[in-house]
Amino acid sequence: MERSELDRHLLEFIRLLREGGISVSLTEVQDALQGLTLIGMADKSQVEGVLQSTLVKSVNQLPWFQEVFRVFFATPEAQSNWQKEAQEKAESWEKGMAETRKELRFQGEELELTDEQRATYMSLPENEKERLKKFLERSEEGVRNGIPVDHSFQPVVEKMFHGSLEYWKRKLGEDFLIAPPGQEGLLSEVERAVRQKEMHYLTKDLKDIPPEEWPEVSKLIRRLSRRLASQVSRRLRQGKRGSLDMRRTVRENLRYGGVLIKQSYRKKRKGKPKFVLICDLSGSMVKYTEFILQFIYGLTSLVAGIETYVFASHLADITPRIRGGIQSFQGMVNTSLTGLVEEFGGGTNLAVSLEELHEQHGHSLSRRTVLFILSDAQTLEGEKAAVYLKKTRRKVREIIWLNTLPEKRWKDVKSIDLFRPYCQMFECNTLEHLQDILKKSPGFV
Repeated sequence: MERSELDRHLLEFIRLLREGGISVSLTEVQDALQGLTLIGMADKSQVEGVLQSTLVKSVNQLPWFQEVFRVFFATPEAQSNWQKEAQEKAESWEKGMAETRKELRFQGEELELTDEQRATYMSLPENEKERLKKFLERSEEGVRNGIPVDHSFQPVVEKMFHGSLEYWKRKLGEDFLIAPPGQEGLLSEVERAVRQKEMHYLTKDLKDIPPEEWPEVSKLIRRLSRRLASQVSRRLRQGKRGSLDMRRTVRENLRYGGVLIKQSYRKKRKGKPKFVLICDLSGSMVKYTEFILQFIYGLTSLVAGIETYVFASHLADITPRIRGGIQSFQGMVNTSLTGLVEEFGGGTNLAVSLEELHEQHGHSLSRRTVLFILSDAQTLEGEKAAVYLKKTRRKVREIIWLNTLPEKRWKDVKSIDLFRPYCQMFECNTLEHLQDILKKSPGFV
């Protein structure tokens, strides 16, 4: 390949990398170009090795790089098909946007909505779209202080409409929202492949993930935990002072015909919660514990401290093992848990473990503490465990129980009915479950 042609292809490849957030400097471009000049383009695996070693800076960038490489070096026929699909998606996107502009109007005037808000509307179930359209119709015919509303009321309607769309955006999740297509077929295919791979791991039962895929799942966990940390760190909560919460103010003053008699405020969340994790280490639970610990420890920017205990026949504090050392976090988790699995004997006894938590680590339980219990709730001495759980609930901010059993099987486990009055219990056997639970956790709101 001629040098000028090689330059052009490399720059196109780097452009796709940058679309995925991989920054590439001029020096790195020169290093990659020099490497390709030396080895040539005949051996695809060598080309990938040179590009990865010169352009990728962290394991978190690997999924995007790998998909860009696969797509960029695909056959011309495949690239042509992706281009055609991207064009069809672009046309469908434009058609959907045009329809929202016709449908979402107040007294003939188009509502002020961002493309993201319109995309959320496009993703809604049909019955929810109809509900919002009827809301607009009723608002147009409404009366304020005995006088029919006019265009001056449109900002209030838009505020309420924005609030509803924001709710649905959170409920649907970013993976289910209609997204604008890529500018050309290759980028669109890369985006699709990355999302599809991510969804595969999000929805798969953690115990069913084979060992050869664990590194890939760990990379996804790091991305998800950073993404979640970024989302919730910007949250505001209601308060008596601070900036005016316009959406809540409008909602609470509807009874007064829209006159702003009562004001609601919001302020930045004060202080960080403290997480205490108690993880079941019985045979079938080990793999869940490894993955979920990685996820929660990825949220360290949001919490003041994380203390971790594991239990089977008794309780063990593994916080020093996880915080210490120079190996990777995944390596520390694997090392810590492997030794403890061999150490623990007998059946699972949550009652003994909670008793030891109070007696030996009572300082960890306070009104700032959000206690997470990871277990399938199958334990000896269930009634005694329920007594200690009740005692624990009085001391902490909240107890979140992550139950790896499918909820349809809970009726078969007697102890679950004993535990549920003292905690919020969620089915949690996939990364998607965990992500949704943490978004709703009182530790973040």
